[in-house]
Amino acid sequence: MKIVFMLLLSVLLGGCEPFTLDRIDFSNCVKPTATVGATITKLQATLFVDKSTGDVNTVTWTFGDGRGLPQTGNRVSYTYDRAGSYTVTMALTNRCNQTYTATRTITVAN
Repeated sequence: MKIVFMLLLSVLLGGCEPFTLDRIDFSNCVKPTATVGATITKLQATLFVDKSTGDVNTVTWTFGDGRGLPQTGNRVSYTYDRAGSYTVTMALTNRCNQTYTATRTITVAN
């Protein structure tokens, strides 16, 4: 009993570090899905998220031509160097880091 009293007294008098409880959000996330939408004018393609469901936090695009860095956003524009067919990749991620990837082959012309 004496040990318990001494331990309690030391805690009450500041013998331990301050205690904080960070608020953590354990929300349910719904995995995103969507299709790749595209509007093409000559060598320029405007790509957009189409028919999305679930929670979407970020959208990342790659353009399939091996050049240029990936872009982010719900709608992006990209100009290709030459005519041809390219496979565009869209990656959707929600705040729980669940990812959905969709591809679409587009054709651009001069």
